[in-house]
Amino acid sequence: MLNKILGVAAAIAGLAVAPAIAQDTKLTFILDFISLGRHAPWYVALEKGYFAEEGLDVEILPSKGTADAIRGVVTGLAPVGFIDVPSLVAAGPSAAEIKIVASAYVEAPYCVYSLNPGANITSAEQLVGLKFGSSSASFLPQIWRAVMNMNGLDPSTLEVVNVDAGARVPMLAAGQIDGVDQFLMAAPAIKRAAPDKEPVCLFAPDLGLDIYSNSIGFNKAFLEANPDTAKAFVRAALKGWQYTMANRDEAADIMVGRVETLDRDIVREEIDLLERIAMNDDVAENGFGYIDIEKMARTVAFINDNVEIEGAKLTAEDVYVPGYLPEEPVRP
Repeated sequence: MLNKILGVAAAIAGLAVAPAIAQDTKLTFILDFISLGRHAPWYVALEKGYFAEEGLDVEILPSKGTADAIRGVVTGLAPVGFIDVPSLVAAGPSAAEIKIVASAYVEAPYCVYSLNPGANITSAEQLVGLKFGSSSASFLPQIWRAVMNMNGLDPSTLEVVNVDAGARVPMLAAGQIDGVDQFLMAAPAIKRAAPDKEPVCLFAPDLGLDIYSNSIGFNKAFLEANPDTAKAFVRAALKGWQYTMANRDEAADIMVGRVETLDRDIVREEIDLLERIAMNDDVAENGFGYIDIEKMARTVAFINDNVEIEGAKLTAEDVYVPGYLPEEPVRP
């Protein structure tokens, strides 16, 4: 992942700041990946008319991954995207043209997935000596090593085995590897690959990792030229999150209605898993989208301290711009 992000950095480093885009009702929102069940809140906001109520004609654009989403917003392909904050910080100064205005994943979705029966990895101590299916091109092994260090364990004992992303779940199911690098939302796919076993997530936030992840990020030039449009988008999007978490069956129906290739059961399971990363005490008190500047500072510092970054490092002030949340919080 890190190589891809740095590739984005190199590709866009020579670009001028994206020109301001004239305010218009049409708005393209780029996802962090192909459309999956976890993206239901955005499609719910579209289906329920929340964007239209704000005078916005929103197109949701799937992407090839995090680096693709960052590239799309930096270059102005889409003025707003579902941006992973750690990846944004890891991209360094070339991604400084993206400004985060509201959170979505208030907890990092990182898991070491294993199987029960099987390795059944349920504690940080079990990471010692683990052959961990991930990729040296990703910064996630660096994060897991930092988590081990936080828990008083020797990070050098984690053995990273290069496994292509598409092969990790099949290899885990086949017993060829004990633990793999996956996001929390991978559980439904793992269940289907290993139906006689239970997926077990060693969840990084349970081990002390307290950082933001995917959030709403705008192209800086667009944001400065169209602050009211940005606020309108955020209001509508947060209503989509609120409705999805309160009406999960309907949200699953809406998602498969919009993306017919998806399996409804998997979509429904992914929506439930969103609760663990999108809802916490901060959200209950302050509403969806809320960002605690101290936690954002911790997020930026954690990535800067634990991930190799080319060029000057971003600060929390470079990454986050306050003032775009609704005056009346959109609470669960």
